[in-house]
Formats: sequence, C-alpha cells, structure tokens
Amino acid sequence: MKLAATAVAVMIAGTPAFPQNATKGEQLFRRCASCHMIGDEARNRIGPVLTGVIGRPAGNVNDFAYSDSMLAANASGLVWSEEMIVAYLEDPTAFLRDFLQDPRARAKMAFRLRKEQDRRDVVAYLATFAPQEQAMTGSGICVTNGSKERLFFAAEERGGARELAELAPGETLCTAASKGASGVVSVFETAQELEGCSRLVTGGDAEALIRYAKFDRCAWGSHS
Repeated sequence: MKLAATAVAVMIAGTPAFPQNATKGEQLFRRCASCHMIGDEARNRIGPVLTGVIGRPAGNVNDFAYSDSMLAANASGLVWSEEMIVAYLEDPTAFLRDFLQDPRARAKMAFRLRKEQDRRDVVAYLATFAPQEQAMTGSGICVTNGSKERLFFAAEERGGARELAELAPGETLCTAASKGASGVVSVFETAQELEGCSRLVTGGDAEALIRYAKFDRCAWGSHS
C-alpha cells in the first residue's frame, strides 16, 4: 500500500479527541441519502452502499462502477478506517490525490463536510452499521476478505483461540474478543493448500486481504 501524503498523515495523527454523536450524524447523513443508502436493505445509488463501510477495502462494493482513482486506491491498499473516512469527507478529490500521490486523481463524490465535528458525527453514525461479526468481537483477531474471490482463511490468537472458515468477498472472520491479544491471520486458496499468505495482527485491528497471490505475495490492507 502506498503511504498517504504527509498532509493527510499529519492530519490523522494529530487529530484531537472529538466527542462523537451518532444521533447528530444520522441527521447529517440525510444530506448524503440522495446518493448513498445504508442498512440491511440498502442498494447502490449514485454512490455505493455504506453498510459496513468501516473496515472495508475502498472500491470493493459489488456491481458499483467506481472511478479509476478509487480503483487505484483499492489496488494500493486503502481500507476505510474511521480516521480515513473523516479525512476523505473533508475533500474527496484532495484525499485521493494525496493518497495516490497523483495530481490527476479525481473522486466521483463532490460533496464535502468542512467541519470536523460534523465529519466525526457522520462516522459515528456509519459505525452503528458495522457488520455483526465486527460489532461483537471487539478486540479479537480479525481478517476480512477484501478480494473478489472466495478463499479459505484462518485467524489465530497467539497461544489461544483459532478460527477457520471459507469467506466470500466482503466477509470477516474473527476470534473471540480478548483484551490486548495479538496473533496471525492467514489465507489459502482452499483448505487443502499448504502455501498461502500470513500477517501478524493486533486484536481489534481487522486485517484485510486485498489481492491473493501464492508464496506469501498477497496484498494486504496494512501494506505500506
């Protein structure tokens, strides 16, 4: 994954703690509703579905026509953390240009939220639509299939719980929550494969597979 430009990195690292209000965020989200839907019955509109967007790789909703720049961000490993969404909502095109280090990059989304408090409230609202497995697991060892194919995954806490499952694109596998846990997530083409890819992770930070390749050459969301 390419590093975001210094301006974005500094903005995220140096952001003061803001109280987040999901109720206010829901009210603000009405400005977004003409382009985006959220919830169990959501469908793509002018913009993609936002259900479960936090922790999801960028440019990864099925049947949505993303811009070339958003697809490039996907290929470069962008995953929508809360802080990344806060930064994106201020100026989507500027964000993509910084992230991709490409002055010609452009977002389809022209809408901006200038006030940081508004952006954080909207993100708090989006977080109430996290996938159930993310909401329940807290600080477990988690891995999300951000690729476009079904693959076999393992999530293993160091010295503790281990979970195995075949995941469809967009699905997440987690161990039970365990405070301060660290561990390993792995991916294989099938349950019978001996070669695959693995990443060290910390509990609560869901690793995302972006692209599968044999012999530990996969692209992960945490690549830098």
